[in-house]
Amino acid sequence: MMTGSLQNRWQATWREVWTKLADAVDSPVDLFIQLFDCAVGFLIQPPPRVEYEVIHNDPTKARQAFRRLKGSDFKGEAAILGFLEAVYATLADLSTGRLAIRYQRLIKNFLSCFNLRYRLVETFKLRSLLPGSFAGLYSELEKLNSSNPHLAELMDDFEHSFDDTYARSHHQVDLKASIRAASMYAEGLATAVSRSSGTLGTLCDHLRCWPHCAVKDSLKKLYGFCSDYPGIRHSGNPDGQLRGLDGRDAVLLSVLLFSFSGYFSESLNISELLGA
Repeated sequence: MMTGSLQNRWQATWREVWTKLADAVDSPVDLFIQLFDCAVGFLIQPPPRVEYEVIHNDPTKARQAFRRLKGSDFKGEAAILGFLEAVYATLADLSTGRLAIRYQRLIKNFLSCFNLRYRLVETFKLRSLLPGSFAGLYSELEKLNSSNPHLAELMDDFEHSFDDTYARSHHQVDLKASIRAASMYAEGLATAVSRSSGTLGTLCDHLRCWPHCAVKDSLKKLYGFCSDYPGIRHSGNPDGQLRGLDGRDAVLLSVLLFSFSGYFSESLNISELLGA
């Protein structure tokens, strides 16, 4: 799973991208002036004009100013994407174009090394990927958990069930425990957000987050499965069982339950989910 955003990993770009780019034999003396010029329009707080003029006319000061930039100095994840693409366009305008090719390779290696949520496609377009959005959702849920000890405990229960029991044992009982723990987390979050009590199926009717009744009903049916399938949440109904559970059920049903949880809270950072 892609586990990070460019904004969170920005500091590593100095070592992995910019210094290596500057060390190229065809790197221009004013490289960091050009890089800083590209960055200015994407920053939350551009430098005052007098400070900018000093940076713009001194390669050493430009290098120092560029190195001081943090991910949080940019307007957001989308701004960093725009900056990186603008750098490629700037380098591609140089006479040989070799530096742009080297830059493209460095960025591709950087994305791969840090398992980020983008794929680099021709010609230098950073494409957001769905696994990264799910990683962003999971990260946002963890932020909610940090202010709610009960949710944190439920998440810990799920992670213990998924990793320490099911993923290592592959026993049916542990597989069911993993799905149960995911459903309990979804139920706990729905309880906290709606300020109501009841089962996850009942709580769905108290939430006002749904774009359509069919989406709400699909979660209610998923909860119904967790309650009706023997041994997940209750003794269940053996007559409704079509087959035994396997590994895909533990993974896919848990992903569905956590994905639906993303609807519940209005405090989730949608930009973090999208990486933009």
